[in-house]
Amino acid sequence: MQIKLLNEIIGKVIGKQATEVVDLLSGKKNVNEFIIAKKLKLTINQTRNILYKLSDAGLVSFTRKKDKKKGWYTYFWTLNTEKSLVLLENNVLHEMENLKNQLKSRENKRYYVCNTCKVELNEETALLHNFICSECGQVYGLQTDKKAINDLILRIKKLEESLASIREELGKIREKETKKKQKEEKISKIKKKRTKGKARKKKK
Repeated sequence: MQIKLLNEIIGKVIGKQATEVVDLLSGKKNVNEFIIAKKLKLTINQTRNILYKLSDAGLVSFTRKKDKKKGWYTYFWTLNTEKSLVLLENNVLHEMENLKNQLKSRENKRYYVCNTCKVELNEETALLHNFICSECGQVYGLQTDKKAINDLILRIKKLEESLASIREELGKIREKETKKKQKEEKISKIKKKRTKGKARKKKK
């Protein structure tokens, strides 16, 4: 999974410590919350607060077991890979849309820059200031956008590659889930037939 990109997004949405939890859960199932707390050097309450936030976002699921001697519950956590990839997909699409809008603006509008203050303005704002920098009094120069445009094109291309990879992984997960459901349905039908067969034999 695109764990680096996912951690970047989770860090923004939930917080940096949540990314450390995701790293620990990645590729594992039913991880004991006390082990998570110990590895992250956090209290169990701090760990649970992070996990509950991830759970609210649908990124993790849990099972719980009761300690027969002590009477309390211990929670075991698993990363929801599909939901995490969907979150990642949506964020990549959103970023791509923003970059494409910036690219369109760069290609269709002119920008001006103060070479002393390194301030960039669009044509309308530069016109309001009579093409003179209000900070230092220098005349604005026309910005050549070739570098900015090339940078935007490269960033969009990288995101497109990431998106293709994310969708490929999502496709594999969904295909696996479909096969699993089909297998369960097949087993369920066989069981129903057997039950009906036994019921008929009893009637006879």
